[in-house]
Amino acid sequence: MVSMRDLISAMGYHTVGLAEAQVPAGPDPVGAQPAVAIRLDRLRKTYGDLEALTGATFEARRGEIFGILGPNGAGKTTLIEILEGLRRPESGTATVLGVDVPKHLDLIRDRIGIAMQKMALPSLLTVHEVLRLYAGLYPRSEHPDQLMAWVGLEGKRRTRIHHLSGGQLQRLTVALALVGNPQILFLDEPTSELDPQGRRAVWDILLDPQKRKDRTVVLTTHQMEEAQQLCDRVAILDHGHILAMGSPAELIHQYCPGQVIRFTTQAHAPTDFQECFLLGPVERHALSPTRDTVTLRTDALEPAMEVLMAARLGGQYSVEDLRVERMTLEDVFLHVTGRRMRD
Repeated sequence: MVSMRDLISAMGYHTVGLAEAQVPAGPDPVGAQPAVAIRLDRLRKTYGDLEALTGATFEARRGEIFGILGPNGAGKTTLIEILEGLRRPESGTATVLGVDVPKHLDLIRDRIGIAMQKMALPSLLTVHEVLRLYAGLYPRSEHPDQLMAWVGLEGKRRTRIHHLSGGQLQRLTVALALVGNPQILFLDEPTSELDPQGRRAVWDILLDPQKRKDRTVVLTTHQMEEAQQLCDRVAILDHGHILAMGSPAELIHQYCPGQVIRFTTQAHAPTDFQECFLLGPVERHALSPTRDTVTLRTDALEPAMEVLMAARLGGQYSVEDLRVERMTLEDVFLHVTGRRMRD
């Protein structure tokens, strides 16, 4: 009898990760899930003269959503691919569920789920057929109907893969990563092509305690709002180095405390805001030939607002479109790396 795995191989489709899952025979080869789900210790990887990772070290705990942030070329993909068993490091160790991944991936292959940005799928099969096909590879699989409901593809049950839009394909990729009910979930830019409704559906899956089931999620994303909303902790990676790590709130407090005051004023307003407020960086940019926008940061909001309002009431300059905002994870990223995500 032809096995499901042999069938997929015969069809000529790439089967790394999800499709290579094996049903373990006998006792559980890994045992109870440890408190530390993922551990990297002084991981180093080079490509010729390029050092993609230079001593990366961190731990991801059971049940947490751990974000890896960094500009293009920072080393994110290399790090994730080592954890997934797709690449081997020159030195250092990478363990997942207590298993040395480069050496013994076979012990945990059916315990991890992977959602890549691009996956080769059988184009003539329907959404339901693909989910059912992959579900047959796992001993603890989720039901295809449940997966379609989670990612909002119930209406595409009989739609062939080649008729799906980019966003629908991305939602299907997330469903396929979840099909084996994994203990570790790797998501590479899982919402990059999704509309707000699709993005919210993925967020709900990741945040819902019933769907998570103590699952550890390792997430890469270019969307800083997404990382701030979803991640328990993040690591900011650049040039192969981990520059900062902690919860979004901890990093904001450490690197970018205080608030941001934004307003517009006359282009000819002579006030030196830097001197007026005795603050750190104050930015002033031309918004139009007659209007400027001013952005200033302060650790003492009330005194700064008093100075601002007094100058306004005294006729020194106008203050319009006034907004007070907290610093964000994007501000931390810019502070730590000195550049934007897509530089």
